[in-house]
Amino acid sequence: MAALRILSDADVQAVITSPVALDLARQALRGQAEGSVVLSSPAAMALDASALGGPRFKFKAATVGHLNASGIRLIGRGAGGARAANYCAIFDNADAGLSGLVPDFWLSRIRTAAFGVAVAERLVKPGPLVVALFGAGAIAREIVPLLAHALPVKELRVHSRRAESMQAFAADMAARTSLAVRAEPLRAEMAPGADLVITLTESKEPLVQPGELDAGAVVCSMGGHHELDYGVLLESQRLVVDDTDYAAEAGDGGAWISQGHLSLPQFRARVDALACEVVAGTKPGRLHADDRIVALLQGMAIGDIAFAAHALREAERSQRGTVVELP
Repeated sequence: MAALRILSDADVQAVITSPVALDLARQALRGQAEGSVVLSSPAAMALDASALGGPRFKFKAATVGHLNASGIRLIGRGAGGARAANYCAIFDNADAGLSGLVPDFWLSRIRTAAFGVAVAERLVKPGPLVVALFGAGAIAREIVPLLAHALPVKELRVHSRRAESMQAFAADMAARTSLAVRAEPLRAEMAPGADLVITLTESKEPLVQPGELDAGAVVCSMGGHHELDYGVLLESQRLVVDDTDYAAEAGDGGAWISQGHLSLPQFRARVDALACEVVAGTKPGRLHADDRIVALLQGMAIGDIAFAAHALREAERSQRGTVVELP
């Protein structure tokens, strides 16, 4: 009889702290650079059953050698885009057995945040740092404690569309961390003077404009739409992405190409390094102190599988989750 362990969101949150998340992200990115962490080919597959009254599905897979696990990220969307199911199915590399199902709701948020910080810490200049954070949503709530843990932040500016939620977010983050957090209602006041700018929004209009980034600043665009004006790239000396093909389809890279600023071959040629190469040290993120760096970081399935495999292993040690016997 084979055993399948099924975790809840609470189980996952109990075993993945901010320091653990950051370490998992660093390991996964180093493993990708070394070839022991591999994405499936193709990286993602989709199935749209909406014409038949069904949901839309996306499947992503990866293997994580240092955790001796592989997995499939299963994403379902119902009518109107409502989430139907988000799980990672984890398999043991030794016997190819299905060992667990791990929910990918909170996990995807902490994974995205941790991968962003793991890359940013290798790109920014030595501190103390001024950080400008666009967005006060679920992923932003996870990234602030990670920033406090990993970087010498002297000031954190926060901006979002809704003044009330922005103020509440700033107060909450100040209480949860030791950071000096302040709400900044003026978008144009966010990037000037900041060493690290992070965009985590659903904005379809650029939030960062040409002329706003100081020399030596890093901007990490982590949203799914269009957060950086193309002029920001023109003023930058370095471009780092986590996945070139996906960065050319979604987020700012996809927007710049669709707007005609770059062709796909030109975008690919413009990429200076992959995120995994920067974290592993096989390619430099920064060449000079005054380099402005653009990083397009939308996340990869290697993170979901690595985090899920770790959560499953720790849950087994602490006897968390529900175990189902399979025939």
